[in-house]
Amino acid sequence: MAEKKAWSGRFKESNDPVFERMNRSLDFDINLYKEDIALNKAYSAQLNKLGVISDEELIQIHNGLDEIRNEIEQQGLSLFDASTEDIHMGVEARLASKIGDAAKRIHTGKSRNDQVATDVRLYLQRQVGEIIGLIKGLMTQLLRLANEHNKAVMPGFTHLRQAQPVMFAHYMMSFFFPLSRDVERLQDALKRISIMPLGSAALAGSAMALDREFLRDKLGFAAVSDNSMDGVLSRDFAAEFLADIAILGVTLSRMSEDFILYSSEAYKFFDLSDKVTTGSSIMPNKKNPDSLELTRGKSGRFIGNLMTLLTVLKSQPSTYNKDMQEDKEPLFDTVRNIKDVLEVDTILLETMTINEDKMRNAIDSLSFATELADYLAGQGLPFREAHGVVGRIVRDCVDNNTKLTDLHSAELSQYHQLFAEIPDDWGSIERFLAKRNLPGGTGPDSVACQLKKAEKILKK
Repeated sequence: MAEKKAWSGRFKESNDPVFERMNRSLDFDINLYKEDIALNKAYSAQLNKLGVISDEELIQIHNGLDEIRNEIEQQGLSLFDASTEDIHMGVEARLASKIGDAAKRIHTGKSRNDQVATDVRLYLQRQVGEIIGLIKGLMTQLLRLANEHNKAVMPGFTHLRQAQPVMFAHYMMSFFFPLSRDVERLQDALKRISIMPLGSAALAGSAMALDREFLRDKLGFAAVSDNSMDGVLSRDFAAEFLADIAILGVTLSRMSEDFILYSSEAYKFFDLSDKVTTGSSIMPNKKNPDSLELTRGKSGRFIGNLMTLLTVLKSQPSTYNKDMQEDKEPLFDTVRNIKDVLEVDTILLETMTINEDKMRNAIDSLSFATELADYLAGQGLPFREAHGVVGRIVRDCVDNNTKLTDLHSAELSQYHQLFAEIPDDWGSIERFLAKRNLPGGTGPDSVACQLKKAEKILKK
C-alpha cells in the first residue's frame, strides 16, 4: 500500500501516476541519506532541548535513524515504497514505521525547504574534502614523475609545432600548478558552502526558539545563514562548485590531449599501461588511450552541468520553487564523474613509462633558432633585424636539409659578421637550459625551485 503523503491533508484526489513519477526525486536524492540522517539527529537533539521531544523519544529517534542508515547502505532504493517522493520523506516515513509517533515530531519547526538546502551543503562539504584529497593524489604523481626524470628534456610546442626545448620536469609542473589553483578554488568555495540554512523553515524562519548555533556546531558548519529567504533560495554555492570542477575538468582535458598525442606511435614519449587502455574489436594491434579520451570527454559534461544549473536558477522567483529539484542531478553527476576521472588519471600517472631518449632525440634543431636571434641582439643588432637574419638561415637549412645546430661561426658569418665569435656549442641543450634559470623558466635551477615549492604545497 502506498504511503500517505505528508502534505495530502487538503487534497481530495491522489496525484496522477505520471506526475507522481515526474515529481519523485528519491532515485537521485538518496545520495543525501547520510546528510539527512545527520540533520535529523542534530535537529531532534535541539527539539529535545526545547521540550518538544522527550529524552526517551530522542533515544528512539537516534537509534531508529542509525538503523535506517544501515538499511539504506544494504538495500538502497528497494527499502522505500514506490510512492516515496524524496529521501527526506522516505527517512521520516521509515522512522515512523519503526518508532511511531515520536518520528512525527522531528519535522516540528522545519520545512523540506531548509532541510534540503542544508543537506546539499553538508553533502558538498564532505565531497569537496574528498575531491581535494584526490587532486592532491594526482599532484603527488606529477611531482614524483618530475623528480624521477629531473634531467630529462623534451620538445616544447606552440600551435602543435616544435617551439623550444623544455625540461620534462618543467612540463610536469605546468600541470601541477594549475591543479594547485583548483585546490585553492575549492578550499575557498568551502567558505560559502559551509553556511547553515537550517532554521529558515519554509522561507520566513522557524516559529520554534531554535538555538541555531547549537545546530551549526552539531552539523559542523562554519556559520549560519543571515537571511531565511536567502537560506532556502540560494544555490550560488552549488554553481560555484560546478564552475570550479568545470575549470578543473578543462585542466585535466588539456593534459589528456597532450598525453594522447605524446603516447601515440608518432611520438612515443610516454607508454601507457594496460590498466588504463583498451583494445580494438577488429584490430588486434591497437592500444587505445580510452582513459584519457574519457577524461577529455567528461570535461564537456562538467561544463554542461554548470550550464544546466545556471539555466535553472536564472529565472527563479523568490524563494523556493520545485525547479530547485533540478539542481541535484547535475551536482551528483559532476561529483561522481570527477572522482572517477581523478582516480583513473592518478593510476595512469602511477603506471606510465617515460621514454627519455625518445623525447631528447625528438628535439628539432630548428627549435634553437631563437638562440641565434638572441645572440645577435646581444651583440647590438636590433632584435627585429636579427629575427630576419635568422629567418633566412632557417629557410636555407630547410631547403638544403641541413641541421641548424650543425652550423658554426664560419657558416653563420656568411649571413652576418656578428656571428664571427659565436661559441661552437651555441645550440646545445645544456647551454639553452642554463640561460633560462630565471624564476619560472625551464632552466635546471629554476625547475629545482619549482619542485621544492611543489613539495611545500603538498605538505600544507
